[in-house]
Amino acid sequence: MHTYNETQIENIRRAGEIVSSALLAVFKAIKPGVSTLELNRIAEDLILKSNAEPAFKDHRSFDFATCMSVNEEIVHGKPRADKILQEGDIISVDIGARYNGFCADAARTFGVGKISAEAQDLLQHTKQCFIEATKSLKAGNRVGEIGRHIEYYIKHNTTYGILTNYFGHGIGRNVHEDPLIPNFVPKIAQLEAIIRKKLPENTAICIEPMICAGDNAVKTKSDGWTVVMADGKLSAHHENTLIIRKNGVEVVTDSHI
Repeated sequence: MHTYNETQIENIRRAGEIVSSALLAVFKAIKPGVSTLELNRIAEDLILKSNAEPAFKDHRSFDFATCMSVNEEIVHGKPRADKILQEGDIISVDIGARYNGFCADAARTFGVGKISAEAQDLLQHTKQCFIEATKSLKAGNRVGEIGRHIEYYIKHNTTYGILTNYFGHGIGRNVHEDPLIPNFVPKIAQLEAIIRKKLPENTAICIEPMICAGDNAVKTKSDGWTVVMADGKLSAHHENTLIIRKNGVEVVTDSHI
């Protein structure tokens, strides 16, 4: 688990501003008839023009600047020219940028045109999970408290499920660093040591609840990347990069969307 000095944090903060701008640019371009590859191009162009690098590109041989996951696709969706958005879809847009050697990462799930009340409810509750996880978060808290707040909120306010196959993470010089950040209360012994870890001041982490309308079982498509809900039901993803501070958190990817 890494901590960063204020000069390094300023670079993470700038990377976060770039990610936020890219998310906003993509949000403004989302409409029926646009392809996920075109949305990827918009994000990549903005990142490059901001003197930054797409942090996802070439990460473990991934070929794109963003992940674009539609409807039952939850994470790691590959942008495609033939993946055309339709009225009523929802799309999870995940973007990472590296600025001066330091990374930020964020995701939002957006509606395409007019979406169903059920889809809107899923998006609102997924966003609220992030808010609940950060309300009392500060230096010295244990990693496990994050997942506990998310799980408590979902179980007491919705009938939705939480993905248990994918996690939040540390971030800084690399997109993925220690620690893993579960969005739930783990029941397996292998994660017990992780959730007991305390978060030091000036640690950078990504909290990213992934919430599903049905069962939380997933499978990976034939492209080797795109993860979908096995039951074909909707899923949503909300992620921010934040800095753990003495008396709270500083969200560096707050795009107000």
